Amino acid sequence: MPHFTYVLALLFTEDRRRVVLMHKTRPAWQAGRVNALGGKLLPGESALDAARREVREEAGVDVATWEEFLVWDDPVYRMHAVRAFDAAAHGARTAEDQAVFLADAAALPPNVIDNLRWLVPLALDRDVAAPVAVRSAAPEGSGLTEPPPNG
Repeated sequence: MPHFTYVLALLFTEDRRRVVLMHKTRPAWQAGRVNALGGKLLPGESALDAARREVREEAGVDVATWEEFLVWDDPVYRMHAVRAFDAAAHGARTAEDQAVFLADAAALPPNVIDNLRWLVPLALDRDVAAPVAVRSAAPEGSGLTEPPPNG
């Protein structure tokens, strides 16, 4: 059973050409990189509700309609990747302490988190039945999150 559950929220413009991303300053392994919006689910919160909350907190826009397109299982965490295609993406702005910006979905920044190089095209692919189930290749986990609590 994973110790943590996260949502990764890919908010695209309605024409699917641009995606809202964030310059990360934390956690340490992401500092200086670019990632999508998202974070931990609160107790009792669904992935879709968490996406709406995280995007509102991090980018200052409210997007009500999300679709889960991938569930990533790792020994330490589960990540629900969700997508939305909404004009609200044009109004995304930095709402906390990590800079938010619109990026070209077909030409992601060079310092993007590696998994976004395949997650963004997957989110845009109309021929893939969603949600896709993915498992970390390393039996000990990917190491792409904080360490599990002791005990």
